[in-house]
Amino acid sequence: MRILFVAIIAMILISSCTTTQPLFQTENFVSPTDSTFQQFINIAEPIIRPGDKITISIWGHENLSIGSVNSSFSSNVGTGKWLVLNEEGEANLPKIGRRKLSGLTINEANYSLQKEYGRILKDPIINIKVLNHFVTILGEVNSPGKYTIDNEQISLIQLIGLSSGFSPYAKNDQIEVIRNVNGEAIKLQVSFRELTGLNQKNILLQPDDIVYVAPEKSKVSDDNLQKASIIAGILTGAAVIVSVLLR
Repeated sequence: MRILFVAIIAMILISSCTTTQPLFQTENFVSPTDSTFQQFINIAEPIIRPGDKITISIWGHENLSIGSVNSSFSSNVGTGKWLVLNEEGEANLPKIGRRKLSGLTINEANYSLQKEYGRILKDPIINIKVLNHFVTILGEVNSPGKYTIDNEQISLIQLIGLSSGFSPYAKNDQIEVIRNVNGEAIKLQVSFRELTGLNQKNILLQPDDIVYVAPEKSKVSDDNLQKASIIAGILTGAAVIVSVLLR
């Protein structure tokens, strides 16, 4: 019994000493004085890229539309009504054939196709929608996961709202936004503990951005305590069984 008691104490001490390593450990932070910081606060419309899934609506011309948003046959990813841009960033469109759309913003692509279709239609109204632009939020929020940017623009606060807000263990002065800039992952750390400079902190996210909300140290302690309690319970049960068998 003495051996089992010592084992229980040892397991509790070991469990209480373990720590959880945070995600995305890097020193590649962006300072507000860095020119790269402008990448996070300037309004930049997302760019259409090769491999993107798009729908195209031409008002009054459902036969030329693909996944039109103008009728009861509106489409999304689940219905299979979309076009995928090839490796050259081209889409094969009804009546006008292949047109390169990658490298353009959605507004630029709409304007370009209005000119193209304007040769065969009178004053066409065109609406392109990208179906696969998304951002990811991880860590201490109530509903972490991947969220589609339906209107091609979403702010950091809006994303936190979509993910049902911070969990009780969220470290709201250590929210990290990770973005790929010129092939390099950079990280901006944002604090929502104070209202000062809230507009500047409420940055606009871009497709493929990752937001990570770090946990408070108290969560690590609580998790370790819970693990220790489980281990202690198992060992206590084992001790009872052994004591019965040894009678």
